[in-house]
Amino acid sequence: MNTPELSGLLVQPIAQRVGAWLANGKLDEDDLDATLSSTARGWLDHSIAASDWAPQAELEELVAIAAEQLGGEAGLVEWADDIVADWLVNSQLSTLVSGAQRLVDGPGFIASQAGEQLLRSSRWTYEGSSGSFSVRLEGAEALGPALKALLGACLARLAAEGDQRAFDVRFEGVDDAELVVFGELDDSKASDEESQVVGRLHRAALIP
Repeated sequence: MNTPELSGLLVQPIAQRVGAWLANGKLDEDDLDATLSSTARGWLDHSIAASDWAPQAELEELVAIAAEQLGGEAGLVEWADDIVADWLVNSQLSTLVSGAQRLVDGPGFIASQAGEQLLRSSRWTYEGSSGSFSVRLEGAEALGPALKALLGACLARLAAEGDQRAFDVRFEGVDDAELVVFGELDDSKASDEESQVVGRLHRAALIP
């Protein structure tokens, strides 16, 4: 099995946050030098490009530090809101989101496509309709729980931007082989028949 690689787009906010803690005296430089690989340590001073890919192991080192500072996986999940808010202004993901908002199942489309952009060589399967969706992301089984929680939270937060209606989007599978992002419309009034038709059409459009 190939070692998973993650987008520099995900590495950047983590490295910047850890670097800020170091500059503010919340972290000890000697401790970081002893804890981080030379690659991960270098990201604190010279940010990785958004188009580059980072080995999982090095990113896990930074995520572990962030989790410790933020209070564990729950803190990482909350932090995902800030990360995604910045992506929607300063990254190519804003184009993905704005285009998806015109689709029948924007949230499901975003979860699948963003998953590919953030986790290299990942694979996904889709189920859903205009009122609900589930995207199963394969290829994340080797990721540690903290990194998987952050990735899942970011994907869920991005997916929620794919529909102007009130979509409740969540994720699960932090301790499982697959990472699943799923959601449903809070006030969906679509009939079962309409949802089934729409679901068949959009599944065809989402074949990877």
